[in-house]
Amino acid sequence: MLDVAVVGAGVVGASIAWRLSQAGARVRVVERSRPAAGTSGASFAWVNASAKSPRDYFELNLAGLREHQRLVEELGGAPWYHPGGNLVWVAEDELPVMERRVEELRSWGYWAEWQSAQDVQANLEPGLRCADPTARLVFYPEEAWVDVPLLVGTLLDLARSAGAEVIEGDPVVAIEVAGGQVHGLRLQSGAAFAVHAVVNAAGPWADRIAGLLGLPLPLAPSAGLVVRVAVPGEPIRRVLHTPVVNVRPDGPGHVLLHHDDVDAQLGDRREVEAKDPLSWMLLERARQVLDGLEEADVAAATVGIRPIPADERSCIGAVSAIDGYYEAVTHSGVTLGPLIGRLLAQEILTGEVEPVAAPFRPDRFPRG
Repeated sequence: MLDVAVVGAGVVGASIAWRLSQAGARVRVVERSRPAAGTSGASFAWVNASAKSPRDYFELNLAGLREHQRLVEELGGAPWYHPGGNLVWVAEDELPVMERRVEELRSWGYWAEWQSAQDVQANLEPGLRCADPTARLVFYPEEAWVDVPLLVGTLLDLARSAGAEVIEGDPVVAIEVAGGQVHGLRLQSGAAFAVHAVVNAAGPWADRIAGLLGLPLPLAPSAGLVVRVAVPGEPIRRVLHTPVVNVRPDGPGHVLLHHDDVDAQLGDRREVEAKDPLSWMLLERARQVLDGLEEADVAAATVGIRPIPADERSCIGAVSAIDGYYEAVTHSGVTLGPLIGRLLAQEILTGEVEPVAAPFRPDRFPRG
């Protein structure tokens, strides 16, 4: 039986662990903190391909979106998966760029529709606050959002049911190699075990795991702030991107807020409180674009570190410098996690690499 250690218990690591366990491997998931406590749990968790370029990265993310849809069918339902689409409110000065992008996406076979604000208010989001009924939005009907803790918890439960062990709160401190082949793992607690393969799905700590093997893994991490807001009723039904704030539902009585230009104001901060001015800035912006938020209150604010490889492209597969060492490091881990789980399990067990993943091999980075 193949023994595999998966380092990291976010969406990517949990997906890999389940698929490997399902296929008969003996799997240990090693998480330095708690499952979904890192980047996955601080994500806007929007499943999409519309924001992805160039074409090969778009195709990877489209395959990720489709994998979520297949997962729903495979499991006979998925309470963590919330379809309904994504609306993008386009600023007037951005219309020419977005018109070209929509045409490009359509030429790639992606479903995208133009809607007026008036039509959106009548048919999709009655709470949209927009003074100009002719303002234009793009609707991507196939996109979705994900309840990440529920998804990760479900995947790990499935992995456990197939025989996997999940170790929490015990960071990896050494990866043992002999003759160019991974053969063991040692944890901070002193626990040690033999393995045939190690998968580095450690998110923003992935470079540290690679460093245990003396391998560079160039990352360009970036911080993102998401703010959870308690709201009366149901002010929004789906993902909404606007020029000033991005909003989506986040379970009963809550919405989640984010925006890139607020992220840019974080600087080196890695913790933000609910009462922080940046949190309230996002709420005030949300009140500009949605009705029903007058009594809303900030419930929580979380900063996540996106594990972005230095060339901004996913890093998926075997590292040839050391037999048995694999990397699964990427931005958009929520969109890509279930897909990477299937692809990497397949590669570890059979050596097969699917064409959609071929442009994203780890060996493109110098490892000497």
